[in-house]
Amino acid sequence: MGIRWRRRFPTAPKTEIRRFLDLFLDAFGFPACRRSCFSPEDKILDVYHAAYPPGYALADCLDLETFAGDVQKHYGIDLRTVWHANLTLGDLYARTQHLA
Repeated sequence: MGIRWRRRFPTAPKTEIRRFLDLFLDAFGFPACRRSCFSPEDKILDVYHAAYPPGYALADCLDLETFAGDVQKHYGIDLRTVWHANLTLGDLYARTQHLA
């Protein structure tokens, strides 16, 4: 998936893309080795629903809330102000680039 990130954000340093993805991985409890599994086209809500499908017996671990807090802390972006059901990782990352 790294090539998809590089094509969409050709001027972004790899380390910045990795840092962004690591925030996402940490919030959802995914291991770092899964970083390459996510593309800029992945919808955040789809990942959430895959982690917590309807009827899932365990409670939500506040993954979205954790991610929102981390995005606010690291990038100064209030996820609530940009959120929509089809928001992708790439859409959100693009917003971080406008602040740099």
